[in-house]
Amino acid sequence: MNGFQIKDFKSVTAGIINRARSVTQKITDYAPGSVARTLMEAPAAEMEELYLQMLLGLRDAIPVATYLSFDFGKLPPSRATGFVAIALDPVPESDTTISAGAVFRSSDGREYRSTEDVAWPAGAESIRVPVESTAVGSAGNIAAGAINSTTLSDRPYAISNPAVTSGRDVETDAEQKARFAGFIQSLSRGTMVGCRFAVASAMLQDADGNVSEYVTRIGELEAPGYVRYWVYSNHGIPSPELLGLAQRMLDGWRNADGSIVQGYRPAGVRVDALPMEERELPMSIQVSMYPGYDLDAATKQRITDVFETEIRAVPAGGSVFLKKLVEKMLAVNGVRLIVPDRTENIYCAASEALIPGQLGIEPL
Repeated sequence: MNGFQIKDFKSVTAGIINRARSVTQKITDYAPGSVARTLMEAPAAEMEELYLQMLLGLRDAIPVATYLSFDFGKLPPSRATGFVAIALDPVPESDTTISAGAVFRSSDGREYRSTEDVAWPAGAESIRVPVESTAVGSAGNIAAGAINSTTLSDRPYAISNPAVTSGRDVETDAEQKARFAGFIQSLSRGTMVGCRFAVASAMLQDADGNVSEYVTRIGELEAPGYVRYWVYSNHGIPSPELLGLAQRMLDGWRNADGSIVQGYRPAGVRVDALPMEERELPMSIQVSMYPGYDLDAATKQRITDVFETEIRAVPAGGSVFLKKLVEKMLAVNGVRLIVPDRTENIYCAASEALIPGQLGIEPL
Protein backbone atom coordinates (compact mmCIF):
# COMPACT_ATOMS: atom_id res chain seq x y z
CA MET A 1 0.00 0.00 0.00
CA ASN A 2 1.35 3.41 -0.97
CA GLY A 3 1.75 5.99 1.80
CA PHE A 4 -0.46 9.04 1.99
CA GLN A 5 0.86 11.77 -0.29
CA ILE A 6 -0.20 15.38 -0.57
CA LYS A 7 -0.37 17.38 -3.79
CA ASP A 8 0.83 20.92 -4.12
CA PHE A 9 -0.79 23.76 -6.04
CA LYS A 10 1.10 23.11 -9.28
CA SER A 11 0.27 19.40 -9.30
CA VAL A 12 -3.44 20.01 -8.69
CA THR A 13 -3.58 22.72 -11.37
CA ALA A 14 -1.81 20.47 -13.90
CA GLY A 15 -4.26 17.67 -13.14
CA ILE A 16 -7.28 19.88 -13.73
CA ILE A 17 -5.84 21.22 -17.00
CA ASN A 18 -5.03 17.70 -18.25
CA ARG A 19 -8.57 16.60 -17.42
CA ALA A 20 -10.05 19.59 -19.26
CA ARG A 21 -7.95 18.93 -22.35
CA SER A 22 -9.05 15.31 -22.42
CA VAL A 23 -12.79 16.05 -22.38
CA THR A 24 -13.17 19.24 -24.45
CA GLN A 25 -11.61 20.99 -27.44
CA LYS A 26 -13.50 24.24 -26.91
CA ILE A 27 -10.96 25.69 -24.49
CA THR A 28 -7.68 26.45 -26.16
CA ASP A 29 -6.02 29.04 -23.93
CA TYR A 30 -4.51 27.57 -20.73
CA ALA A 31 -1.73 30.16 -20.46
CA PRO A 32 -1.08 31.73 -17.03
CA GLY A 33 -3.47 34.68 -16.57
CA SER A 34 -6.12 33.37 -18.95
CA VAL A 35 -9.73 33.20 -17.80
CA ALA A 36 -9.89 29.38 -18.06
CA ARG A 37 -6.65 28.83 -16.14
CA THR A 38 -7.65 31.33 -13.46
CA LEU A 39 -10.94 29.50 -12.92
CA MET A 40 -8.97 26.25 -12.52
CA GLU A 41 -6.33 27.71 -10.21
CA ALA A 42 -8.92 28.99 -7.72
CA PRO A 43 -10.11 25.51 -6.61
CA ALA A 44 -6.53 24.19 -6.93
CA ALA A 45 -5.40 26.57 -4.15
CA GLU A 46 -8.21 25.33 -1.90
CA MET A 47 -7.37 21.70 -2.68
CA GLU A 48 -3.74 22.25 -1.74
CA GLU A 49 -4.90 23.70 1.61
CA LEU A 50 -7.20 20.70 2.12
CA TYR A 51 -4.35 18.25 1.50
CA LEU A 52 -2.17 20.09 4.01
CA GLN A 53 -4.88 20.16 6.66
CA MET A 54 -5.50 16.43 6.16
CA LEU A 55 -1.79 15.70 6.64
CA LEU A 56 -1.56 17.81 9.79
CA GLY A 57 -4.72 16.18 11.13
CA LEU A 58 -3.31 12.71 10.54
CA ARG A 59 -0.04 13.63 12.25
CA ASP A 60 -1.94 14.81 15.32
CA ALA A 61 -4.54 12.03 15.34
CA ILE A 62 -2.30 8.99 14.88
CA PRO A 63 -0.23 9.48 18.09
CA VAL A 64 -3.31 10.48 20.11
CA ALA A 65 -5.22 7.42 18.93
CA THR A 66 -2.21 5.23 19.73
CA TYR A 67 -1.82 6.65 23.24
CA LEU A 68 -5.56 6.35 23.90
CA SER A 69 -5.51 2.73 22.77
CA PHE A 70 -2.91 1.95 25.44
CA ASP A 71 -4.32 4.41 28.04
CA PHE A 72 -0.95 6.14 27.95
CA GLY A 73 -1.53 9.70 29.11
CA LYS A 74 0.94 12.49 29.76
CA LEU A 75 2.61 12.76 33.15
CA PRO A 76 1.37 15.62 35.38
CA PRO A 77 3.76 18.30 36.69
CA SER A 78 5.80 18.04 39.88
CA ARG A 79 7.35 20.49 42.32
CA ALA A 80 11.10 21.03 42.50
CA THR A 81 12.75 19.65 45.63
CA GLY A 82 16.29 20.12 46.87
CA PHE A 83 18.38 21.47 49.71
CA VAL A 84 19.56 24.80 51.06
CA ALA A 85 22.63 25.32 53.20
CA ILE A 86 22.32 27.62 56.22
CA ALA A 87 25.42 28.98 57.94
CA LEU A 88 25.74 31.26 60.95
CA ASP A 89 28.71 33.20 62.30
CA PRO A 90 29.18 32.99 65.22
CA VAL A 91 27.96 29.41 65.45
CA PRO A 92 24.90 28.61 67.63
CA GLU A 93 25.76 28.14 71.30
CA SER A 94 22.79 25.84 71.95
CA ASP A 95 20.81 23.23 70.04
CA THR A 96 18.12 24.76 67.83
CA THR A 97 15.62 23.47 65.28
CA ILE A 98 14.69 24.79 61.85
CA SER A 99 10.99 23.96 61.71
CA ALA A 100 9.15 22.63 58.68
CA GLY A 101 7.54 25.41 56.67
CA ALA A 102 10.45 27.86 56.94
CA VAL A 103 10.51 30.11 53.89
CA PHE A 104 13.59 30.66 51.73
CA ARG A 105 13.74 33.03 48.77
CA SER A 106 15.88 33.55 45.69
CA SER A 107 17.05 36.90 44.40
CA ASP A 108 14.30 36.85 41.74
CA GLY A 109 11.53 36.26 44.31
CA ARG A 110 10.91 32.53 44.02
CA GLU A 111 9.97 30.84 47.29
CA TYR A 112 10.92 27.48 48.79
CA ARG A 113 9.59 25.93 52.00
CA SER A 114 11.36 23.45 54.24
CA THR A 115 9.66 20.05 54.26
CA GLU A 116 10.74 18.72 57.66
CA ASP A 117 12.16 19.77 61.01
CA VAL A 118 15.98 19.89 61.00
CA ALA A 119 18.06 19.93 64.19
CA TRP A 120 20.97 22.37 64.37
CA PRO A 121 23.48 21.12 66.96
CA ALA A 122 25.35 23.62 69.07
CA GLY A 123 28.73 24.51 67.58
CA ALA A 124 27.85 23.40 64.03
CA GLU A 125 28.76 25.98 61.42
CA SER A 126 26.05 24.99 58.95
CA ILE A 127 23.24 22.54 58.22
CA ARG A 128 21.39 21.34 55.12
CA VAL A 129 17.61 21.77 55.01
CA PRO A 130 15.36 19.92 52.51
CA VAL A 131 13.07 22.33 50.67
CA GLU A 132 10.27 22.27 48.12
CA SER A 133 9.30 24.97 45.63
CA THR A 134 5.97 26.69 46.22
CA ALA A 135 5.53 26.85 42.42
CA VAL A 136 4.61 23.73 40.49
CA GLY A 137 6.71 22.68 37.52
CA SER A 138 10.07 23.69 36.11
CA ALA A 139 9.59 27.25 37.41
CA GLY A 140 10.97 25.91 40.70
CA ASN A 141 14.25 24.75 39.16
CA ILE A 142 17.06 27.08 40.08
CA ALA A 143 20.81 27.42 39.65
CA ALA A 144 23.34 26.82 42.42
CA GLY A 145 23.69 29.72 44.84
CA ALA A 146 20.51 31.52 43.75
CA ILE A 147 18.56 30.95 46.98
CA ASN A 148 20.05 33.54 49.31
CA SER A 149 17.57 34.78 51.92
CA THR A 150 15.14 33.51 54.54
CA THR A 151 12.35 34.76 56.79
CA LEU A 152 13.58 32.73 59.78
CA SER A 153 14.73 35.70 61.89
CA ASP A 154 16.90 38.79 61.82
CA ARG A 155 20.06 36.80 62.56
CA PRO A 156 22.80 37.07 59.87
CA TYR A 157 22.21 33.73 58.18
CA ALA A 158 24.27 32.90 55.08
CA ILE A 159 21.95 31.04 52.69
CA SER A 160 22.93 29.13 49.57
CA ASN A 161 21.97 26.02 47.60
CA PRO A 162 23.20 23.41 45.12
CA ALA A 163 21.38 23.33 41.79
CA VAL A 164 17.71 22.27 41.97
CA THR A 165 16.51 20.50 38.81
CA SER A 166 13.76 18.08 39.88
CA GLY A 167 10.77 20.27 38.98
CA ARG A 168 8.87 19.08 35.91
CA ASP A 169 6.13 20.61 33.77
CA VAL A 170 3.38 18.57 32.16
CA GLU A 171 5.08 16.02 29.93
CA THR A 172 5.80 17.33 26.43
CA ASP A 173 4.94 15.48 23.22
CA ALA A 174 8.61 14.58 22.69
CA GLU A 175 8.97 13.27 26.27
CA GLN A 176 5.77 11.27 25.97
CA LYS A 177 6.99 9.76 22.70
CA ALA A 178 10.32 8.74 24.27
CA ARG A 179 8.57 7.21 27.30
CA PHE A 180 6.14 5.39 25.02
CA ALA A 181 9.09 3.78 23.24
CA GLY A 182 10.18 2.37 26.61
CA PHE A 183 6.63 1.24 27.30
CA ILE A 184 6.51 -0.68 24.01
CA GLN A 185 9.79 -2.39 24.90
CA SER A 186 8.32 -3.35 28.27
CA LEU A 187 5.31 -5.11 26.74
CA SER A 188 7.40 -8.29 26.75
CA ARG A 189 7.09 -8.66 30.50
CA GLY A 190 9.65 -10.60 32.44
CA THR A 191 12.63 -8.85 30.85
CA MET A 192 15.07 -6.54 32.61
CA VAL A 193 13.86 -3.68 30.39
CA GLY A 194 10.25 -4.35 31.34
CA CYS A 195 10.97 -4.58 35.08
CA ARG A 196 13.04 -1.40 35.00
CA PHE A 197 10.22 0.44 33.22
CA ALA A 198 7.78 -0.77 35.88
CA VAL A 199 9.97 0.54 38.71
CA ALA A 200 10.56 3.85 36.92
CA SER A 201 6.80 4.30 36.44
CA ALA A 202 6.08 4.41 40.18
CA MET A 203 4.94 7.86 41.34
CA LEU A 204 2.77 9.40 44.03
CA GLN A 205 0.33 12.26 43.45
CA ASP A 206 -1.00 14.90 45.82
CA ALA A 207 -4.62 15.99 46.27
CA ASP A 208 -4.31 18.41 43.32
CA GLY A 209 -3.19 15.66 40.94
CA ASN A 210 0.42 16.89 40.79
CA VAL A 211 3.28 14.43 41.18
CA SER A 212 4.58 14.64 44.75
CA GLU A 213 7.25 11.91 44.59
CA TYR A 214 8.75 10.02 41.68
CA VAL A 215 11.72 7.82 40.86
CA THR A 216 14.80 9.74 39.77
CA ARG A 217 17.50 7.07 39.91
CA ILE A 218 17.59 3.28 39.58
CA GLY A 219 20.43 0.85 40.25
CA GLU A 220 20.08 -2.78 39.21
CA LEU A 221 21.79 -6.10 39.80
CA GLU A 222 20.83 -9.39 38.19
CA ALA A 223 21.81 -12.78 39.65
CA PRO A 224 20.45 -16.26 38.82
CA GLY A 225 16.90 -16.34 40.20
CA TYR A 226 17.13 -12.93 41.87
CA VAL A 227 16.98 -9.38 40.53
CA ARG A 228 17.29 -6.24 42.65
CA TYR A 229 16.34 -2.68 41.77
CA TRP A 230 17.52 0.07 44.10
CA VAL A 231 15.40 3.19 43.99
CA TYR A 232 16.08 6.86 44.74
CA SER A 233 13.44 9.59 44.51
CA ASN A 234 13.24 13.34 44.08
CA HIS A 235 12.96 13.52 47.90
CA GLY A 236 16.07 11.39 48.47
CA ILE A 237 15.55 7.98 50.07
CA PRO A 238 12.15 6.85 48.74
CA SER A 239 9.16 6.78 51.03
CA PRO A 240 7.63 3.40 51.97
CA GLU A 241 4.60 4.33 49.84
CA LEU A 242 6.66 4.89 46.68
CA LEU A 243 8.73 1.78 47.29
CA GLY A 244 5.58 -0.27 47.89
CA LEU A 245 4.08 1.00 44.65
CA ALA A 246 7.22 0.03 42.72
CA GLN A 247 7.07 -3.47 44.23
CA ARG A 248 3.38 -3.69 43.37
CA MET A 249 4.14 -2.83 39.74
CA LEU A 250 6.66 -5.67 39.68
CA ASP A 251 4.50 -8.29 41.39
CA GLY A 252 1.06 -7.38 40.06
CA TRP A 253 -2.08 -7.17 42.19
CA ARG A 254 -5.68 -8.27 42.53
CA ASN A 255 -8.46 -5.71 42.08
CA ALA A 256 -11.48 -5.44 44.38
CA ASP A 257 -13.59 -7.34 41.84
CA GLY A 258 -11.17 -10.26 41.96
CA SER A 259 -9.53 -9.62 38.58
CA ILE A 260 -5.74 -9.99 38.45
CA VAL A 261 -3.41 -7.35 37.05
CA GLN A 262 -0.24 -9.03 35.87
CA GLY A 263 3.07 -7.72 37.13
CA TYR A 264 6.34 -7.41 35.25
CA ARG A 265 8.59 -9.89 37.01
CA PRO A 266 9.22 -13.28 35.34
CA ALA A 267 7.61 -16.36 36.87
CA GLY A 268 9.76 -18.11 39.45
CA VAL A 269 12.18 -15.20 39.82
CA ARG A 270 12.35 -12.95 42.85
CA VAL A 271 12.48 -9.26 41.95
CA ASP A 272 12.78 -6.71 44.77
CA ALA A 273 12.49 -2.93 44.79
CA LEU A 274 14.82 -1.68 47.52
CA PRO A 275 15.73 1.77 48.84
CA MET A 276 19.13 3.13 47.95
CA GLU A 277 21.52 3.84 50.78
CA GLU A 278 22.97 7.33 50.97
CA ARG A 279 26.76 7.45 51.25
CA GLU A 280 28.19 10.73 52.46
CA LEU A 281 31.27 11.91 50.61
CA PRO A 282 33.36 14.42 52.60
CA MET A 283 36.32 16.18 51.06
CA SER A 284 38.99 18.74 51.90
CA ILE A 285 40.64 21.10 49.45
CA GLN A 286 43.25 23.84 49.51
CA VAL A 287 42.44 26.86 47.39
CA SER A 288 44.66 29.55 45.92
CA MET A 289 43.05 32.74 44.58
CA TYR A 290 44.15 35.16 41.88
CA PRO A 291 45.45 38.57 43.01
CA GLY A 292 42.57 40.86 43.85
CA TYR A 293 40.29 38.01 44.95
CA ASP A 294 39.73 36.76 48.48
CA LEU A 295 38.76 33.32 49.72
CA ASP A 296 35.86 34.81 51.67
CA ALA A 297 32.66 33.14 52.89
CA ALA A 298 30.80 33.88 49.63
CA THR A 299 33.53 32.27 47.51
CA LYS A 300 33.66 29.24 49.79
CA GLN A 301 29.90 28.85 49.47
CA ARG A 302 30.03 29.03 45.65
CA ILE A 303 32.70 26.32 45.62
CA THR A 304 30.58 24.25 48.02
CA ASP A 305 27.50 24.66 45.80
CA VAL A 306 29.44 23.31 42.80
CA PHE A 307 30.75 20.41 44.89
CA GLU A 308 27.26 19.46 46.12
CA THR A 309 25.70 19.74 42.67
CA GLU A 310 28.32 17.48 41.08
CA ILE A 311 28.13 14.83 43.83
CA ARG A 312 24.34 14.62 43.72
CA ALA A 313 24.41 14.20 39.93
CA VAL A 314 26.43 10.96 40.00
CA PRO A 315 24.22 8.06 38.79
CA ALA A 316 24.05 4.64 40.41
CA GLY A 317 26.96 2.59 39.12
CA GLY A 318 28.77 5.75 38.02
CA SER A 319 31.88 7.48 39.32
CA VAL A 320 33.01 10.84 40.61
CA PHE A 321 35.88 11.73 38.32
CA LEU A 322 38.23 13.78 40.43
CA LYS A 323 39.67 15.76 37.53
CA LYS A 324 36.21 16.80 36.32
CA LEU A 325 35.13 17.75 39.85
CA VAL A 326 38.20 19.95 40.36
CA GLU A 327 37.69 21.57 36.94
CA LYS A 328 34.12 22.49 37.88
CA MET A 329 35.25 24.10 41.14
CA LEU A 330 38.06 25.92 39.33
CA ALA A 331 35.39 27.64 37.23
CA VAL A 332 34.32 29.68 40.27
CA ASN A 333 35.32 33.29 39.68
CA GLY A 334 38.76 34.16 41.09
CA VAL A 335 39.93 30.61 41.86
CA ARG A 336 43.46 29.96 40.57
CA LEU A 337 44.37 26.54 41.98
CA ILE A 338 42.67 23.74 43.90
CA VAL A 339 44.54 20.90 45.60
CA PRO A 340 42.22 18.10 46.83
CA ASP A 341 43.04 15.68 49.61
CA ARG A 342 42.05 12.77 47.35
CA THR A 343 43.96 11.25 44.44
CA GLU A 344 41.47 8.65 43.16
CA ASN A 345 38.07 8.65 41.48
CA ILE A 346 35.16 7.60 43.70
CA TYR A 347 32.91 4.75 42.57
CA CYS A 348 29.17 4.77 43.34
CA ALA A 349 27.72 1.27 43.69
CA ALA A 350 24.36 0.33 42.18
CA SER A 351 22.80 0.33 45.64
CA GLU A 352 24.16 3.75 46.64
CA ALA A 353 23.30 7.39 46.21
CA LEU A 354 26.22 9.69 46.88
CA ILE A 355 25.44 12.78 48.92
CA PRO A 356 27.89 15.60 49.63
CA GLY A 357 29.54 15.59 53.02
CA GLN A 358 31.45 18.41 54.67
CA LEU A 359 33.73 20.24 52.25
CA GLY A 360 36.72 21.61 54.11
CA ILE A 361 38.23 24.65 52.37
CA GLU A 362 41.58 26.08 53.46
CA PRO A 363 43.80 28.71 51.79
CA LEU A 364 46.85 27.43 49.94
